[in-house]
Amino acid sequence: MASSPPTATLTPRTWTRDNSPFFISNDPKLISVKAVNEAFGQDFLYWTKPFPEDVLHQMLHGSMSFGVYRRLQPQQSQTEPFTLTTENTEQIGLARMITDGASFGYLSDTYVLPEYQGHGLGRWLIDCVAEVFSKESMPYIRRIMLLTSEERLQEFYGQVLGMKVVGHEERPDIGKILVYMNARPASRPASD
Repeated sequence: MASSPPTATLTPRTWTRDNSPFFISNDPKLISVKAVNEAFGQDFLYWTKPFPEDVLHQMLHGSMSFGVYRRLQPQQSQTEPFTLTTENTEQIGLARMITDGASFGYLSDTYVLPEYQGHGLGRWLIDCVAEVFSKESMPYIRRIMLLTSEERLQEFYGQVLGMKVVGHEERPDIGKILVYMNARPASRPASD
C-alpha cells in the first residue's frame, strides 16, 4: 500500500517591526491575487504581465509566497492581539519561492511597489526569505536559484543570499540579458 505524499512542515510566519505599519508574512491566507495582478500590470515589473486570476491563484498558492503588507488600521494596544486579515491589510510587495519545501527553492516575482520603496522593505523581505530557506529552518536545503538582469540586484543577492552568477540567458522579448544566480545555503554569509 502506497503512503500519501508528505505535506509541508513549515508553519506560516509573520515578521513585524516595532511601531511600523509594515509586516511580512508567508501565510497564504493573506495573499491578494488582485493586488499581485495589479502590480504585474505595472511597467516596473518588466518581466511579467497579469494572469487570469485562477492561474495566478495557483501560482501564488502552489509556491511559498512572502507578502509585504501595510496595516490599514492601527493596532489598538500592545496587549490586545491584532488579527491580520485581507480586509485590514494592503499587499504592497511579494517574493514567491517555488519550492518542494525541503531541498530546493527558486526565487521569482520579487517586488515592492515603487511608492513604498526606500523603507528597507525589499532587504527585509529577502532577509525573511533567507531565514526560512536556511539550513536551520530547512536542514536538507541544497540550492536556491533566481534570474535577474540588474547588476545592483546581482550584488544585493550576492550579499544577502550568498548567490553567485552561474549562467546567462538572452531574452530579446524583454530586451535584456538575464543572469542565473545560485546559492547553497550552507555557505550563506551571516546577516548584518
